[in-house]
Amino acid sequence: MTAFERGQVNIGGLPTSYLVAGERCAQPVVLLHDGAWGGSAEASWRGVIPVLATRYRVIAPDLYGYGQSSKMVQLDVAPYEFRLRQVAGLLDAVGLGTSSAHFVGNSFGGGMALRAVTLPWCAWRVRSAVSIAGTGGPYRTKNSLAALSHFDGSRADMLRVVRLLTGDFAGIEEHVDLRMRDATNSAHYRAVAAAGLATPFGTDVKPTDGYPDNLRDVTTPLALISGAQDTLVERDWARKIAECAPQCSVHDVDGARHSPNISHPDLTARLLLDILGSCDHAFARDTPPGYDGSRQEGPR
Repeated sequence: MTAFERGQVNIGGLPTSYLVAGERCAQPVVLLHDGAWGGSAEASWRGVIPVLATRYRVIAPDLYGYGQSSKMVQLDVAPYEFRLRQVAGLLDAVGLGTSSAHFVGNSFGGGMALRAVTLPWCAWRVRSAVSIAGTGGPYRTKNSLAALSHFDGSRADMLRVVRLLTGDFAGIEEHVDLRMRDATNSAHYRAVAAAGLATPFGTDVKPTDGYPDNLRDVTTPLALISGAQDTLVERDWARKIAECAPQCSVHDVDGARHSPNISHPDLTARLLLDILGSCDHAFARDTPPGYDGSRQEGPR
């Protein structure tokens, strides 16, 4: 028996592939994968999903540009927001368009989860946001930006990329093979490479959007998970963000690097169950009887 099933929906004519597991009536959890070469829902979460699905309804999309989803990429908007609109469209398509869900992401996906709570059109969908090594933009090291920006297409280079994310672990060879399956898709390569494409017009100026200071106004529970051996982000990134977020907890994982969900899936899944369970308990305590977190009115 497989631990999850795969589904596909079209959102505005663009296919989104996703993994799903757990009881249909359970509280939904959305898992958002990393943005490294060969990233996908399966690569990031296949070891975590079976444990989470014992308690939650798990939805894990392949984000645009990755896995079996459309290789569409938008270069005139922030990379987080157009993919959050993809996630919103997916939740609407699977019948969860009026309910809030826990958002959990790793690396780029963790940044998406944090950014989601700052966007008025999206924040109501988020019951809690958990980021595993995803800063949402700041506090990444020069090593992160340089070492992960290129991939020469070889298996040896993919092993280098994976070691940056996880270090060595028992299943690393199988994981490299899994990422190579998608990374060698030329459409995926072009979609991921496009964001870093140099132009002849000088350095692009990125607009200041107020993040992470705008987390001060967020009441959604947030949790940040930091790998003690992570070299791709600043060591104190989580505490810097937590200083801006009144509803935020910080959790360190000893012996882990950037993606403990890959290298330490059981440990990560158990930690997530504890964090999400605490958020559910607080939600039940602080909301009126009979209210389930569903949006009652307004545009979906």
